[in-house]
Formats: sequence, structure tokens, C-alpha cells
Amino acid sequence: MPELPADVIPRAYIVRGGLPRMVFPDFAWVGGCSNSSAWPGPVSKRRPITHEPCLAYVILGATKTLMVDTGHFAHWYSLEGQLEAVLQGRTLDYVFPSHQEIPHSGNLGRLLHKYPKAVAVGDVRDYHLFHPEVALHRLVPMKHGERLDLGDREFVVLDAIWKDLSGSMWAYDTRRKLLFTADGFGYIHLHEANACGTMLHEMSAEQVKQATDRPALPFTGMELRDQPARVAAFRALMARYPIEIIAGGHTAPIMGPVLQPTIEKLLATIAENKTGAAFLQTSPR
Repeated sequence: MPELPADVIPRAYIVRGGLPRMVFPDFAWVGGCSNSSAWPGPVSKRRPITHEPCLAYVILGATKTLMVDTGHFAHWYSLEGQLEAVLQGRTLDYVFPSHQEIPHSGNLGRLLHKYPKAVAVGDVRDYHLFHPEVALHRLVPMKHGERLDLGDREFVVLDAIWKDLSGSMWAYDTRRKLLFTADGFGYIHLHEANACGTMLHEMSAEQVKQATDRPALPFTGMELRDQPARVAAFRALMARYPIEIIAGGHTAPIMGPVLQPTIEKLLATIAENKTGAAFLQTSPR
């Protein structure tokens, strides 16, 4: 696939806000935003200019490293350097693409080329079709409940309760009590200088409300399924895997005093079937 001109990519897929960020010494987030003002068409005339975060995460285990999602294909111009800064000379051992969509798996080929000992894990049953250049032994299928030992923690692969695509999977870091939710808990923020690269607990109350009032819910057939049952399933998941941090592909890590209110607000929205077709139509991927 030919590269886009360097002066075009940053307009639609921008990076600002001091990324990468080391949330903890063993956990970083990388990536950037999809900027609706750069997309073709009169987007900015219909609504305020918004950004959708397109993020990936790096776990620095005691013996192994793992990247959750790959970052958007168009962010590679910055993402490669971000990843090098986070790894500090370590290699990348595992890549977990949560599902096949470009913001989550678009750089898989590049990553496996850059780190020749790395393997992709998860629901990778059809990734050989997207990346025929990748040797099959580097695509390692994992099912719900299976675990990877990173030295000081386990990385648990989980079936996603809400799926964007049939291959969507979540995961859990047993040390940090961190749930990776792919497209779950994604939020869109306004085009503001202090919003990119900022976590919810670092935002003003007004910014938090604006972001959580407009969740991104790109899940197939939500209005046709029993959402209260899925909310109950999520609560059961929380009981089995206690959550102190949520990290999605379209939101910065959610933690601290905003975590529980954010969870309850989204679950209430979903349980009441306020899935919002408008969210699906206006999500600025």
C-alpha cells in the first residue's frame, strides 16, 4: 500500500498532547486523534469540529512486552518513534490487535516487520488474508480465558461483550487490574488544545460531561439485542476481574474518581437502549 504524503496525514490524523505518555512505569499509551475538520465534506458545518482518539497501549512486563492494538495506519509517521521511546531498547514480544478495523490493526504488518521476533495474538484467524507476507507461525490464535505470562502479570484474553466486528476481543492486565475494551468506552472530544492526550480525570467537569454525553457506540445490531442482559454480563465480568483502569482504543485510560461514574453512566445509556444511531453516523473515523 503506498504511503500518503507526509503533509496530508497530520491534517486528518494528528498527534499532539505530549504522546507517548507513561501512565505508570510499566504502562504507556501511544497514538493520536482522527480530526473531523480534515475529512472531506461539510463536516464542520453540521457540528463542532471533533476528534476521535485512535490509541494503542504498551505493557512493559518484567520479562515480556505487549502492545494492545497497533495504532491507526495513518499515525505511523509518529507512532514508530513513540513506540521506540516507550520500549527504551527493549523488543516487542506480542501484539494484540483487538479486531480487524484499521485503527486497531492497521500497523500490524509494519510492527511485525520492525520487530521480527514479535507474534500477533488473539482472534487472528483471518489476519493471514490481510497480511500474506507474515509467516503463519507468527499469528497465534488465543481464545477467551487464555493467558500470556509477561513475568510480573498475566495478560488475559476475553471475549468482548460489545463487538464492533465478529473478531472483537477484550483483555485484562492482572497486575494493574486494567480492562482493555477495544471500542468499548470510546469518547469523542472537541477540537481543543488541552483535550488531546488528556485523561478524563485530568479534564474539567465540563469537558468530562461533554465527552461522556457523547459515547462512540459502533457496535453491530445493538438495537436488535437484549442490552440489559449485556449490561448484566459486564457487571459479572467486573466481579470476576476487578477493574481499576479501563483503556479503550478510542479513549485515554479511565481511572481514579471518574472511573465508576463513567462506567455507570455508559451502562445506563446502553441499558435504556439509548444507542444513538446519530453516534454511528457522525463518528469521525
